[in-house]
Amino acid sequence: MVEDRIGHLTRFSEHQDKGIAELNGPDESVLKQRKKLQEMARGYRQSQILLTCVELGVFDVLAGRSASAVEVANAIQADPRAVELLLNAAVALGVLEKNEAQFSNQMLTENLLTRNGDGSMRRSLLFELAGYRRWGNLAGAVRTGQRPEENRRDEQPEGWVKPFVQALYDMSRPIAPVIADVLVLPEDRSLHVLDVGGGHGGYSIALARRYPLLTATVFELPRVVPVAREIIAQAGLAERISVQEGDFHLEELGRGFDVALVFGVLNGEPLEGRPALIRKVFSALKPGGQIVLRDFVLDPDRTGPPEAAIFALQMLLATEAGGLDTHDDWAKWLVSAGFTPPQTIDLPPWIGSTLTISWKPMA
Repeated sequence: MVEDRIGHLTRFSEHQDKGIAELNGPDESVLKQRKKLQEMARGYRQSQILLTCVELGVFDVLAGRSASAVEVANAIQADPRAVELLLNAAVALGVLEKNEAQFSNQMLTENLLTRNGDGSMRRSLLFELAGYRRWGNLAGAVRTGQRPEENRRDEQPEGWVKPFVQALYDMSRPIAPVIADVLVLPEDRSLHVLDVGGGHGGYSIALARRYPLLTATVFELPRVVPVAREIIAQAGLAERISVQEGDFHLEELGRGFDVALVFGVLNGEPLEGRPALIRKVFSALKPGGQIVLRDFVLDPDRTGPPEAAIFALQMLLATEAGGLDTHDDWAKWLVSAGFTPPQTIDLPPWIGSTLTISWKPMA
């Protein structure tokens, strides 16, 4: 009997402890993890608020002034009630301010998100709208291992190339001068730079401004050439930076270059095409010339850094067989092509990448 009473009391105590735990709720670490996962799953909401404001021209309407939701709605030809909901959400995200019923841009918003802001990101954020649509096809791409047909069609319209190249140029503008300073080149002699797949020419522009004796050739596909020439002309450097039309899959890159930039190009190539391009660059350089690679680079286990691992999926969505590599991959391909073992130059953390440099040995 005594044993039965003890067993009963033990079971009652265990039941009571369980009840108290349930009243107190789940473990705090579990709650934090749940919240983190929920925020991750809902991240698209914040991006859509920002991108919708850019797409509809909200920040441009508020440039240099305050306005009510009705005034903004009239300016962008949208529903006043819906606009007010959007503006309130933008205030919650910290990109707008609200005083009584008047809305205005934050100081950084005025500079970064309006059409005429000094550091305007508007064109690059409009480009992210296409990215948003593409990422909606991720499950299908993972199932098939192929670039989704919808994403391929996105790049077919005639007017697609110019805004894409301009968006990439806007992204490069704060970064290119930093790279021009970090990349130490001779200042006492003329240099000829090859900018492989250089698109907008923004990095050649920054180098030409940094080194007065430097000239550059941007090697690009035919449909990109007019946009690149327009950007370079607007920078006042058309006499020092030329744009050569060509396809490096089919043609050689030329000869006699001192420096070759290969920025954001390897990631669009199939695996076998990446060392092949490095070999072509080797042939294009003078003895003693250097190749400079810049891209997202994966850790040895390919699970990080996070931005690189995520960008590798971007390549699945945007290219036929592109992808990212590790530093060891690059070192192997460079040495195999005849370059010296590479060196890595760190860039400021906000840029999110490094420079990998290797030299063509002297004869």
